[in-house]
Amino acid sequence: MKAKNIVSVRIFMLVAVLMATPDVYAQKKVLDHTVYDAWKSLHQMALTNDGRYAVAVVQEQEGNDHVLIQQVGKERRLVIPRAYRYSVTPDEKYVVALIKAPFDVLREAKIKKTKAEKMPKDTLAIVALEDFSTVKIPDVASFKMGKDTSEYIAYTLSDTTAVKDKNDRTAATLVLHRLRDAKKDTLTNVVEYQLSNNGSALAAAIQPLKKKAAGANRSDTVPSNPPNGGQKNDTVEANRMLYMKMSTGEKRYVSSGHTVYKNIALSESGAKLAFLATSEPVKKEVKEYKLYYYTPTADSAMALAGKNVHGMPSGWCVSEHDTPIFSKNEARLFLGTAPEATPKDTTIPDFERAALDVWHWKDPRVQPQQLVELDKDRKKSYLAYVDLNGNRYLYQLATEEIPDVQVADEHNGRFALGFSNKSYLLEATWSTTARRTNDFWAIDMQEHSCRKIKTGLSAEFHFSPQGSYLVWYDVKDRKYYAYSLLTHSEICLTDSLTVSFMNEKHTTPSLPPSYGAAAWTEDENLLVNDAYDIWKLDPSGRQQPVCVTKGVGRASKTTLRYFSTEPESRYIKPKEKIMLSAFDEVTKERGFYELEKYMTKSEPKKLIVDKYTFSTPVKAKNKEVFLYEKSNFHTSPDLYVTTNRWKTEARLSDINPQMREYSWGRAELASWTTFDGKPTQGVVYKPEGLDTTKKYPVIVYFYEKHSDELYKYIPPIPSRSTVNISFYCSRGYVVFAPDIQYTTGRPGESAFSSVVSGVEKLCENAWADRQRIGIQGQSWGGYQTAYLVTRTGMFRAAGAGAPVSNMFSAYGGIRWSTGMSREYQYEQGQSRIGATMWEAPELYRENSPVFFADKIETPLLIMHNDKDGAVPWYQGVELFMALRRLNKPAWMLQYNGEQHNLVERKNRKDLTVRLQQFFDHYLKDAPMPIWMKDGLPAVKKGADMGLSY
Repeated sequence: MKAKNIVSVRIFMLVAVLMATPDVYAQKKVLDHTVYDAWKSLHQMALTNDGRYAVAVVQEQEGNDHVLIQQVGKERRLVIPRAYRYSVTPDEKYVVALIKAPFDVLREAKIKKTKAEKMPKDTLAIVALEDFSTVKIPDVASFKMGKDTSEYIAYTLSDTTAVKDKNDRTAATLVLHRLRDAKKDTLTNVVEYQLSNNGSALAAAIQPLKKKAAGANRSDTVPSNPPNGGQKNDTVEANRMLYMKMSTGEKRYVSSGHTVYKNIALSESGAKLAFLATSEPVKKEVKEYKLYYYTPTADSAMALAGKNVHGMPSGWCVSEHDTPIFSKNEARLFLGTAPEATPKDTTIPDFERAALDVWHWKDPRVQPQQLVELDKDRKKSYLAYVDLNGNRYLYQLATEEIPDVQVADEHNGRFALGFSNKSYLLEATWSTTARRTNDFWAIDMQEHSCRKIKTGLSAEFHFSPQGSYLVWYDVKDRKYYAYSLLTHSEICLTDSLTVSFMNEKHTTPSLPPSYGAAAWTEDENLLVNDAYDIWKLDPSGRQQPVCVTKGVGRASKTTLRYFSTEPESRYIKPKEKIMLSAFDEVTKERGFYELEKYMTKSEPKKLIVDKYTFSTPVKAKNKEVFLYEKSNFHTSPDLYVTTNRWKTEARLSDINPQMREYSWGRAELASWTTFDGKPTQGVVYKPEGLDTTKKYPVIVYFYEKHSDELYKYIPPIPSRSTVNISFYCSRGYVVFAPDIQYTTGRPGESAFSSVVSGVEKLCENAWADRQRIGIQGQSWGGYQTAYLVTRTGMFRAAGAGAPVSNMFSAYGGIRWSTGMSREYQYEQGQSRIGATMWEAPELYRENSPVFFADKIETPLLIMHNDKDGAVPWYQGVELFMALRRLNKPAWMLQYNGEQHNLVERKNRKDLTVRLQQFFDHYLKDAPMPIWMKDGLPAVKKGADMGLSY
């Protein structure tokens, strides 16, 4: 930005401040565009198992993050400057964190276009919680540790050099650091490594530098292992796979001489190792891989699966794109297989080969979708397994007919579920129901048999923990069913109930989904949600459904939802306390309830429900300590802890103390009746200290529904596409966010009925300036904004981001980010037409703003970007060109190479300034900036941003 633009923007900000009501803003500053970068947020919250320490990452929007370590109930705390990722060791003695170089240093390096390998490196910090003593290790790229043990951490050094050959993998030095005494063991030239979950074993693929590769041993005969576990001399030139017992430090080279080792997997105990390897040239486009398997009782790894082995389908091979996985009990080894890939035909040079896409009317997926999913399709693999305790044959589970398979009980189970939606892909082009329709097969891995159990079922399936039952919700008849995999019998579980499990607020012209399942219990009952409560379903059918929450949710209009306090547990134990999140539909308050256990005569007990938004609490594994984030519109999020289930709580952080210096606002719930007689609600955000004797400009912002977010915190951030409510409140605007009540076939008129009636209701307040009302929305909100200004002149200015303007052309368009047709959007999706373009052309026309552009009298600011992958860019172009032809005031901001919502922070900051300038001009009589007055000619692009006056 030129100096004159910066000066002009600052002058404009000063003018805007002076225009604000003096008595409201006399004591506090108003938010401006300088505050964003340092505004902070919380991430990655954790408690030590004993509940003594809370840890979190505090992120700046743009700047230096830090890790906060706070001793619960004490004043002891430690801030690790610039740390951005951490792990707590399972023994709760250490926090291990990665620290970035200072933001200014990194920024300067980017300005100088420093190569990636020469950029400033991260530092590893190892903090002892006992005394907060810290060890720092420079030039670290990454680290790992065992999930269940704290003996070692493994980290790689940033000592790689630039890879010139795209076929080469970068190698790094791997350091094994023993925490109790800082003893280190070093492995060089590591391209991939893995620690077992229990930390007892490590496996690493070693790839020496190319200059040492001459004469490498291509045999699988493993070189003799060095005595006392030491690493063999690095002059060994062959690529190798290393297996190491962490307890003794003993190292074994279990395979040597292959050109590539990859996709390492260790079993839960670390006693079994699997990996893929090939001996074919690295540069060969399609290489043949084999699956290798090793246990410490063997001398070397053995090949278990490859092309032409017993059980491998003809013409198939081991897929290099899938990492093997051991079953939890380590009895099976699963892998991916796939048809052999066809190498590219090199007999015809590229400059003589036609480049085209052939669209066929019977293609299950249209060409753009195929192209978007091309890499996924090329890497598609099909699940197979080897029985490690049996004959070690390969058994193919997934096939091209049954491409997806899910195995029960953490891959231990006897049964697997196969499913395929291939028969419904064509219909899925226009049908949201078809997109979730599948054929289903029950696969018996003991009998090696496969039985088709359902055809064309639109359902959400759930495997019971031990794999005895399948339970699903059928979206067509809105009931739950169970299927016994042992007896092949099916029963309806909810036939006797009058309660509805479908989403009662579903408003699109499609089959409503359920509210979903909550969790399984240890005795294989499934807990499922209705709109408010939780029900227990017995898949055997022996017990009738029971409302676990005793109807308390529905009686109080409070939505109760289970959340797990043991994230690694797969089911609820019989005596486990049940924690429930709570949302009061009437007051919009949130909080928590609890049940003593899932089967009890007692009703859920309210712990806390308050005028705040709470994050899902993190519970200490071995203590009744809960850590959570708490905030509302006018209260910055901070860390809180409770040790007595919310009888009291303690705040552990103060991440945005500067917020107290700024004028903010208050959020209030509003209720009214739409023009078509429907009750609805919205949120009115009032400036702090609103003076009821004065008039305030109003900005109306909406999407679909916002009233449930009454207590949501909205930080000041550069806009991705919409007005920032806190920013505008601080600067003396009232912001109104109405809910929209929809009628199928009339989405535009539904917006008019809900929004305009709400604005009329708002303007009954003398402080709402009826002559100074703006409106802004993005995407679906952008469409509705564009429609509304064709129907009313009550808005003095309007901003429409990525608006659909012509439903005829949009209906036949493509969502380029997914490659999918947009037809489903209109027939069954958010656009809510509910019919094809040929069945109801009048609805497509009535709901298309471009056909009524001549009626628009409101100055319109459009943002639509040329790489928008959701709403085709030409939709914004059509609307702009129509208004231009009609000589009506309109501007279009097109951020080059940007997405549906802005990604680049520089663009977000720019949009935020332009939105403010636009609305301040029309709603506060501020000067018109150059870009609005004269435009920004292409010849000035990059030299002048046009932000000055």
